Amino acid sequence: MTPHFDFSEVPYSFGLCAAENCPKASTCLRRIAMQYAPVNRIFLPTMNPNRIIAGKGKCDYYCSNEKTRFALGFTRTANALTVRMASTFRYRMISYFGRKNYYLKRRGALKITPAEQIYVINVAKELGVVLNDYFDGYIEEYNWNA
Repeated sequence: MTPHFDFSEVPYSFGLCAAENCPKASTCLRRIAMQYAPVNRIFLPTMNPNRIIAGKGKCDYYCSNEKTRFALGFTRTANALTVRMASTFRYRMISYFGRKNYYLKRRGALKITPAEQIYVINVAKELGVVLNDYFDGYIEEYNWNA
């Protein structure tokens, strides 16, 4: 079992796995979460065991238990832009994230995934911003959306 696993971090609709004989069970976040499921949760969103058997050892729903480095906020990057480039940067970020998520991610209220981090850095570099660190902070957590 994974030390320090907190089931309260598991999203409510995250699909769990009950396959005990799966070769990837020891590193699968779905299986680990199932092992830590509290007794008071009577019904859990669980994968169909027949689907697992039909897959013959290959699982399309495997979710690694390695933690992912998410960024929090990119005001540092936004502040480094010239006035002339700031609106271009903002419009490109809004077209990528959507208006609401742009502002939430900019101030650090929503985590920025590794793929999104690459996009932010590439846009900033295209606009002439070169920094040692483009984000305000980082956090390592399980990637429940993998």
